[in-house]
Amino acid sequence: MNGPFKELYWKAACTEVETLEGMDAWEVIDRTNAISVLKFIWAFKIKHFPDGLLKEFKACFYAHGNQQLEG
Repeated sequence: MNGPFKELYWKAACTEVETLEGMDAWEVIDRTNAISVLKFIWAFKIKHFPDGLLKEFKACFYAHGNQQLEG
């Protein structure tokens, strides 16, 4: 997020968050000691046209589901 395209990546990340919120992918709650918080990672990608020109900037938000505890 510190490179020459940081503003375009930021816009892609905001779009990803808006999309996930629109799908009710999560619920914001108050954190307590009984709650474990999952780690997450952002993945960014530049899509290109066949001639090599920049097409769009993509961002994906991934939670580490393997750390999720049952219940």
